[in-house]
Amino acid sequence: MAKYLVLKILDSRSISLPSTQVYGVVEFRSHKSDSESEASALKESAVDNRADFDQYAFCARIATVVDAGSIAEAIELSENIFSEVLDLKSVEFAISNLKTSDVGFVKDLESGKIHPIKKTQYEPSMSFMVHQGDIQRIDFVNYILSLTNELGARYQRSLHWVRNSKHEKNIQLKTLFYWFAIEALVKESETDNIEGVVRWFLGFPNGKHRNDVSKSLLTGLANHPRYSYWNRKIIDVVDEVRVFRNDSVHSGFRSVDFSMKELELYSQVMVHAASRCQAAVQAALINRISTVSEFKEYIPAIFEDNRNIINDVHGNILFTLDRIESA
Repeated sequence: MAKYLVLKILDSRSISLPSTQVYGVVEFRSHKSDSESEASALKESAVDNRADFDQYAFCARIATVVDAGSIAEAIELSENIFSEVLDLKSVEFAISNLKTSDVGFVKDLESGKIHPIKKTQYEPSMSFMVHQGDIQRIDFVNYILSLTNELGARYQRSLHWVRNSKHEKNIQLKTLFYWFAIEALVKESETDNIEGVVRWFLGFPNGKHRNDVSKSLLTGLANHPRYSYWNRKIIDVVDEVRVFRNDSVHSGFRSVDFSMKELELYSQVMVHAASRCQAAVQAALINRISTVSEFKEYIPAIFEDNRNIINDVHGNILFTLDRIESA
């Protein structure tokens, strides 16, 4: 673990300060506080993030010191610390957009080296469609929009949460959005426990309907050295995500209660679960299933109808879960 100073410039529509303000472990700095080397690093960060530095030159800076194992972890930890103070300050500046931009730097306080914050994740890109003639074909979007049933409406609400989560930087919010996406799909009441459904589409059949899955498929799934381990552990992990969801909603964010490794595991589990639950509901809608209760009855058949399920569980889900645990 090392100590890092993480500094980010606030959004171009945020605030400009005449002097530094301190709130616990967080500093709001004036643009005049930048040293020559810090200003150079901020400009380099802006270029890499395809931002016009002139638009951020006078914006306030927000900074904190964290103990972290890497620069990436330091940035993630700082965002959680920043969010608490930004929430409070947003009341004071209601007409301003108090959020962090992508422009900033991380300073290793032991070596003194400054690292500009650069793009390290995938970015959205333009997609090109192949010409399919002058007459538009009816596709799945048209089909969903034509439906007037419960499951179709749930599918659309779930897609809304996933679309919002895709480019969310805060790992806690990303995890929550994916959980909400699954709730929108299959949660029928406040007391409905959706953990079993989540585990099903992560590749771990459970409950009374497990006996409806063919033995050959169950044997194929189990034919992996880590399947049995995760089959047991995923019960606790999904339950922890549920508790995390409830605590976050009812008690507010408490990032200090979780390590970065735990948060990364929760996030990855929910990414896998949400996408596969949505794919299962899509298959159900194509097969004229119209309610969530009917969908739950057909889970074993939908699960088994996925011809790629074994490769997906072994090559994607187990692989990524093992990677996070061994990191």
